[in-house]
Amino acid sequence: MNKTTKRLVKMRFQTKIDHGDHSESYEFTTRGQLFHKGTQDYLRFEESLSETESVQTTMKWDGRELMLIRQGTILMRQGFEVGKKTIGRYVTPEASWETTATTDKLLVQWPLGKSRGRIQITYQFSLQGQDTGTHQVRLTLEEDTSK
Repeated sequence: MNKTTKRLVKMRFQTKIDHGDHSESYEFTTRGQLFHKGTQDYLRFEESLSETESVQTTMKWDGRELMLIRQGTILMRQGFEVGKKTIGRYVTPEASWETTATTDKLLVQWPLGKSRGRIQITYQFSLQGQDTGTHQVRLTLEEDTSK
């Protein structure tokens, strides 16, 4: 990826959480920026939680670990690395919790030389020691050529 170029992308973000006998899904579309800095690639986008609350999300990829950083109404920092259990943090205005993720699958394909890419993560997630289930996150990226 060109070291100085920020590329605009359109994204579809999908999450599915399976916990015991029930599952929940969440999906949204947004625009973001994809860029390279040092030895890492970054994807940055804004996630609207409500009319008045939003979170700035950054995904940092070093070729081995994907780091998820959320800043805004919610603060979160969580790494994902296949076959490893990683410790993170989830903070709201009311409380702060330790998180753990055991990553089963991690696929990162930026739209390099192509107009499309994707990120897929499957992991077991715990919040303050409580299992929240199997999380599947899928991002579909498409270079945004509109001005």
